[in-house]
Amino acid sequence: MIDLYSLEGKTAVITGAGRGIGEGIATLLAEAGANVVCAARSTDEIEQTAKAINYANSGGRAIFQKTDVSREEDMDALAQRAVDEFGRLDVWVNNAGGSLVSAPLAELPLEEWDKTLAVNLTSVFFGVRAAVRHMKDGGAIVNTSSMAAEEPFAGSGHYSAAKAGVNMLTKTLAHELGPQGIRVNSVMPGFVPTRTVKEALSMEDEDFGPLLEQLKLPAGRLGTPQDIAACVLYLVSPASEWVTGQCLRIAGTH
Repeated sequence: MIDLYSLEGKTAVITGAGRGIGEGIATLLAEAGANVVCAARSTDEIEQTAKAINYANSGGRAIFQKTDVSREEDMDALAQRAVDEFGRLDVWVNNAGGSLVSAPLAELPLEEWDKTLAVNLTSVFFGVRAAVRHMKDGGAIVNTSSMAAEEPFAGSGHYSAAKAGVNMLTKTLAHELGPQGIRVNSVMPGFVPTRTVKEALSMEDEDFGPLLEQLKLPAGRLGTPQDIAACVLYLVSPASEWVTGQCLRIAGTH
């Protein structure tokens, strides 16, 4: 049974791995045996993630690579670094993304629209193109989408549009890459109170109790990075080898 979730001998790349959900994914995939490449724009954060993984010494080894996911050359270099360091590339997690700006679409600055699509949608396009060149023996790709891809939120239309695009890219890529033995899925996290979310919504820890009461989640609690990481592990492990083209809600509700 444990072998169904083993990534021993595999190499995984995780973008946005310096904090929150990305850090949780990198940590869990390493615990499952994968060698991981932690990528983000902030070198300090991904260096700390890699150090913590290596210090724990509980599975695979970790390295880090400074990466701007909106630059195709950075994504190509990230994939090449994984292969140069570990000899192969099996798993790619397009996790980086987000937007700190809330505004009605009619008032949203064009530069913010362009930036949001570049970081959340075009980055997935770049990441997949970089990864598949090296997945000679098949592989698994997971894209971090959002509940916002399916639910409208006033002030977040630019972000929702980008994440809806991620879901359609996921489904299309599953069809296109299936013959190469590459599976592509996405996860749609619900409310996970990471530092990035707190900054985007200008919330403090004491705000989450009232929010939980308002949401009335059947699961009875807000999410954690580990909740999302566990689903990602399933989607990149042998346990899900018949699962592709899916956009899974991980949200404590339907």
